[in-house]
Amino acid sequence: MKLQLITPEKIFFEGEIAQVQIPGALGEFGVLPGHAPFVSTIREGAVTIELAGGQTRTIQVSGGIAEVTPEKCVILADSAEAVA
Repeated sequence: MKLQLITPEKIFFEGEIAQVQIPGALGEFGVLPGHAPFVSTIREGAVTIELAGGQTRTIQVSGGIAEVTPEKCVILADSAEAVA
């Protein structure tokens, strides 16, 4: 599935992923390909991305909104910073 993580300044991440964990306002949730569509606010926390090749990336966000469809996930974050 495709993931886009966008901040007001730029597209912070865009690519094919296996899954993503997102800090939702009501708790953390995971998104896999084929997920049911929904929209959620997100709180400050870590977005954990498992890339299609198996590698993992972690990005700290300060809040925002996530939109999920079966083929795509778009995260509109207030700010984002890569975690080493």
